Amino acid sequence: MNQPSSELSLSGIFVIYLYDILILITSLCFRKLNDTSLADLGITMLPGYADPYHKRPMKKGEIGCFLSHYNIWNEVVDNNHDIVMVLEDDVRFESFFRQKLATILKELKTKTLPAWDLIYLGRKKLSEKPDTWVSGSRYLVEASYSYWTLGYLLSRQGARKLTQARPLSNLLPVDEFLPLLSGKHPE
Repeated sequence: MNQPSSELSLSGIFVIYLYDILILITSLCFRKLNDTSLADLGITMLPGYADPYHKRPMKKGEIGCFLSHYNIWNEVVDNNHDIVMVLEDDVRFESFFRQKLATILKELKTKTLPAWDLIYLGRKKLSEKPDTWVSGSRYLVEASYSYWTLGYLLSRQGARKLTQARPLSNLLPVDEFLPLLSGKHPE
C-alpha cells in the first residue's frame, strides 16, 4: 500500500458535491426564494447583475454553489486551517496531478514562491493574454480572468480576505467574485 507523501501538508480537503448543494437548496426552500427571502438570510444580490455571456440573472444553483464555497471559507477561518484544497464534484484530475500538487506544496513550504491567497488547480482561462509564470514555481502561473472553481488551494489569509469582502452583501457567482476580488475581472 502506498504511504501518503510527507510533502502533502494540507490542513484539510473539502469537496463540494452537487448532492450537498441540492440539500442546501432544498433546506433553504429555493423554489420560493426571492429578494425578500434572500434578505432574510442576510443575502443581497448585486443590483443589476447579469451573466456576462448569457445576459441573465444569477440562477438558484449558482447561489447554492456560492454558499457552499462561502461555508468552506468560513470553516477555514473559524478552524485556523493553514492550507486547504477545495474540489467541486465535477473536477477531473490530469495525469500526474498528485505529483504536481506535491511539488507545488513543497515550493510553498520552502517559501520559494511569493505570498499567495488562492491557487487554481483547475480553471477555464478567459483572457486572451498569455499567462505569466510565477517565479520559483515549476507549474504555477499568475491566473488571469478565469472561470471554474473546480479545484483550488486556499490559504487561511486567503479565506479571511474572501469572507471579509462580505460577498453576501453583493452576491455574484463564485466564478465572477474571485476574479473581481483579485483585480483580474475585465469590468
